[in-house]
Amino acid sequence: MRIKIFQINSEKDEKGMKFRPLGNNQVNSSIYKTVFYGDVTAENLEDIYRIFNEGRPATHQGHSLSVSDVVEVIDGKENVANGTYYCDRIGFKNINFDTSKCSEMEGMDVVYVTPNHSPLHIKIGNRLEDMQNAVGGLIEPVYNYDQTITVANEESKIMQMPPNRTLENGIVIHGPFFICGDDGENFTSLKEDEIDKYMGMFSQPEVFDEDYEPDCGFIIYGY
Repeated sequence: MRIKIFQINSEKDEKGMKFRPLGNNQVNSSIYKTVFYGDVTAENLEDIYRIFNEGRPATHQGHSLSVSDVVEVIDGKENVANGTYYCDRIGFKNINFDTSKCSEMEGMDVVYVTPNHSPLHIKIGNRLEDMQNAVGGLIEPVYNYDQTITVANEESKIMQMPPNRTLENGIVIHGPFFICGDDGENFTSLKEDEIDKYMGMFSQPEVFDEDYEPDCGFIIYGY
């Protein structure tokens, strides 16, 4: 299931709406910020609540799912229609919510790719911790031909993460990874044309043969 999560920005919460049940209150989408955009393994909204309270999903920038948060279901299941849902004191309520008025996620623009899913254009924080969360462990940079960087999990094959995509240089990346820019010293946001390129390149999940076996590690190319 592909979803977005929105939480109230305390700096804009002049009426103290954060953590309040819906009741007769009007939901002002302009005081919300996007804190998550991604794919979760869930059958219903209660599963989503559990996932965001039992741990910290990769790329999540907010607190655990709580009252007053809004979940947008973008690619739902048979029993969960696409739409926006208010996390109430008991259960969820379907509401009208203008997501275009919400603040964006913070960080650098990347293309984020997970096994068996189409890619996402999201923002990831610039801290090492944020990047490690995104790939599920120690980061490993793989330098691409176009001066961008593929950032993957250094121990993905040891951890037996599933194969994800094959890069232009023939390297098979296991587990989640993201593509970012490179200014020679730091990881940076991708340019618009680079985002379009990698969203297109990884648009379809890659299917690997049943007898596929990973090699023993990465080969790093520098240019």
